[in-house]
Amino acid sequence: MTTRRQFMTSLAAAASMAGVAGAPKFAFGQTAGGKTFIKVFQRGGADGLHLFPLHADPFYYMYRPDLGIEAPSSDAESAVSLGAGARRGMNPNLVLLKEIWDSGTMMLAPATSFTGNNRSHFDCQRWIGTGARNNLIDGYLNRYMQSVPGPNHPLRGIVAGKTSISTEIGGSIIVPAISQATSFNLTNADLCSGTGCADNQLTEMMREISSHEVDLSAVEGRVRDNQLIMLESIQEVQAAGVNYTPSAGGLNYSNSDLGRGLRLCAQLLKAGVPLEVAALDWNIGWDTHSDQIATTTNRFTDQTKGYHRALTQGATDFLCFFRDMGAAMNNIVVLVGSEFGRTKKQNGSTGTDHGEGGAWFAFGGPTKGGVATDASGIARDVVSIEDSPSVPRDWLPTVTSYRDIVAEIMIRHMGMPQNLVQTVFPAAAPGQPAHQFTDLGLFTGNSAV
Repeated sequence: MTTRRQFMTSLAAAASMAGVAGAPKFAFGQTAGGKTFIKVFQRGGADGLHLFPLHADPFYYMYRPDLGIEAPSSDAESAVSLGAGARRGMNPNLVLLKEIWDSGTMMLAPATSFTGNNRSHFDCQRWIGTGARNNLIDGYLNRYMQSVPGPNHPLRGIVAGKTSISTEIGGSIIVPAISQATSFNLTNADLCSGTGCADNQLTEMMREISSHEVDLSAVEGRVRDNQLIMLESIQEVQAAGVNYTPSAGGLNYSNSDLGRGLRLCAQLLKAGVPLEVAALDWNIGWDTHSDQIATTTNRFTDQTKGYHRALTQGATDFLCFFRDMGAAMNNIVVLVGSEFGRTKKQNGSTGTDHGEGGAWFAFGGPTKGGVATDASGIARDVVSIEDSPSVPRDWLPTVTSYRDIVAEIMIRHMGMPQNLVQTVFPAAAPGQPAHQFTDLGLFTGNSAV
């Protein structure tokens, strides 16, 4: 037995280790049809014109004499073709994504952001995560879970691959942040015995306390609910990771945040865990103010440059997941995007500065393959809307709202009623109306997986 003080002390430490966020509020009900939405955040302002070069526009090379990637050709340094007549190509370090593109279930939205973007990393990441330019606390994925009945399971929503809660999924519904299956555990040296803490007295003690219906204060009751979530999550996550080998044609996941996160999602889904929403990060140093390319002959693909190597690693992780899930990709949509894009012009340090419209992409489920509406060009008279006659903007505009992309995934893929869009995405700013959904038809395809 243990005292209440001992219990609260050990549990506080355990909660910190497990990374559980939010008060113990649940949204249990009927299952949502076995669909999964994985949101991947590129924190730092990824350069959409570099990831998906606009090679058909001569101004692209005028503005980027050093950074401009050549049109698709047999040269390994050139862009990867996205099909005959396509104005955009793919960064050569992302060539492994071509297999997903060719499946017909990958979509590129090349000029995506939101109105009111101020090009501050911290502000824009927070505003995208909460779905509005205000001081909301709950993220849009958490509001989805609050609004749509889902599986009665503690792993309905997770942060995967890292141990901090992402804004888009944080909120009043409990969400665990799990780096990887092998590290998700609770131990205390004073309460362990046996090889590898085979006799974990801490978790047994916590489970024993949680099993009793005792009259606790409101605060202690919420802590007890968190404790139950942690215990059940740990047991299931650990079981899903035992002897796991991806079925990906020889590919394996990296040990990056992205690789660990995708691997964990695959493990849980293959184990039958009803995972609905997951938040992941793909962070490789997207804030490319300088030295965006190598100084060697292979300016765009030299793998001794960390940025290039990380791009290749990310493409490998995505393809590994795509292959690993196989036919189950019919039930999964992966959406990748950043807080903003970068300037159309390179700067004096062979880099790019903060911009607005950036390239988001998605694959899996009902994703309709192809390129969504793009800016008509990047000449000054097309995209440089001037703040004043002497201060022109040098970035792509927002052609596609990320809110419409997310909302369409929730509606068409997850089965959310359309009338809940304004609940998931409330007023963009104080005094403004809630988001008015525009159906872009980006998720109307039939999976070819």
